[in-house]
Order: sequence, then C-alpha cells, then structure tokens
Amino acid sequence: MEFKLMSEDMTEEEIRTAFQIVLPFGKMLDYEKHPKSNYISIHYVMPEEKPVVHEMELLPDDVYFQCEKVGKERLLENGEKLYQYRQFNVARGYSEIWLNNPYCINK
Repeated sequence: MEFKLMSEDMTEEEIRTAFQIVLPFGKMLDYEKHPKSNYISIHYVMPEEKPVVHEMELLPDDVYFQCEKVGKERLLENGEKLYQYRQFNVARGYSEIWLNNPYCINK
C-alpha cells in the first residue's frame, strides 16, 4: 500500500463515509479540500440543535472540531469512533502510517 494524499485522492463518497463514522447523526452540508496542508474541512449541522453550522477538519490520522463558542479547536478523543476513522484511512491508504514506511510492500 502506498500513501495517498486525502486532500487530492479522497472521493466525495469516501468523505461522506468518514464523516458518518465520526458523526453518524450529523448532516454534512459541504466540504473543502486543502491540498497544501492535506486535510479536508467539512461544514455540518446536527439535527437535534438549532440550525447552527459547525466545522470539522479531517486529517490523515485525527479529527478536529472547530468550537466557535470558545474559539478553539477540539480534538476527537481516543475511543471507538477515532479508532474506526483511523482504520478507514489506513485501509484506503490515507493514513500517515503509510508515509515513508520501510515495511510497506509496493506492487
């Protein structure tokens, strides 16, 4: 497996799948790819809240939430959702585990 830049190679379907892994009840509105920094920002709403647009950033091995109320980013905490997100990215070649890994067998 070779490392792939998620900001260039990840399809819309894969972005939606990654989003649903992290927030299964959220509704994705749109996304933007950031090739220079290799991340994807997603705007979304949560159905049980007032219509407030939130933002998250998908990185190769982490997820950040933009918390506008406190003006900070919040990292998705270690747990099942982060584990599944990382599994998804490893399986598709987007995880940095593949980057310059001398143990990868390239076909």
